[in-house]
Amino acid sequence: MAKRGRKGHTKRIAVPKAVPIHDKKARGRVWIANTNPGTHPARKSMPLVALLREVLGVAENAKEVKIILGDRKVLVDGVPRTDHRFPIGYMDIISMPAADEYYRIGVNRGKLVLEKVEKDATGVKFLKVTGKKTVKGNKVSLSLHDGRNLLADNGVSVGDTIEFDLGGKKIGKLHKLGKGAKCMITDGKHSGASVVVEEIYPSIEGRSAEALVAPAGGKGGTFRTLAGYLFVMGE
Repeated sequence: MAKRGRKGHTKRIAVPKAVPIHDKKARGRVWIANTNPGTHPARKSMPLVALLREVLGVAENAKEVKIILGDRKVLVDGVPRTDHRFPIGYMDIISMPAADEYYRIGVNRGKLVLEKVEKDATGVKFLKVTGKKTVKGNKVSLSLHDGRNLLADNGVSVGDTIEFDLGGKKIGKLHKLGKGAKCMITDGKHSGASVVVEEIYPSIEGRSAEALVAPAGGKGGTFRTLAGYLFVMGE
């Protein structure tokens, strides 16, 4: 029997937590499109159709979304996207020049949220280093949280964040994960919290690396979280 392939949709009530649908039981709407494989994992992303219809409210249905995308009016990281299933995830830059609206994707309590930004801020994207390996020519290849792979020098470590020039396709400033780093927690029960790293505890005997952090505002005590949940935003 032939394989039927990947399902193109999911019941709204069963969508991943990251998808910010306020009314999962909306009358007349049972299904929502799945994301296509691509820049972000399914559990941490939402399809472009959900962003435009459910979050921004610029379309009433998928047909209207497809018309908007077909006119190349929506840019993700500076590139016009026409696939309504294109995955949208953390730190993506959403631009709608015709409406003069610009956003960065953030996270709060496990859900993706829109953060309005100025047009001048859309040229640079923060990218977390999730993997690193040496390739031909003794060069270092970095794997980044949005699926990109870039060549860089050996001074970049897994867990660091780079500022990437979307227009020039160049690596800019490097933000190291370490004591004093200002971070956003992107997963777990503290998702969305801004913190400062007090200490990093390396992985031991198969246990994941952890970090002791303090709230960035100075209110509240320190607590531990997985180092993998931290996204460095500055020093």
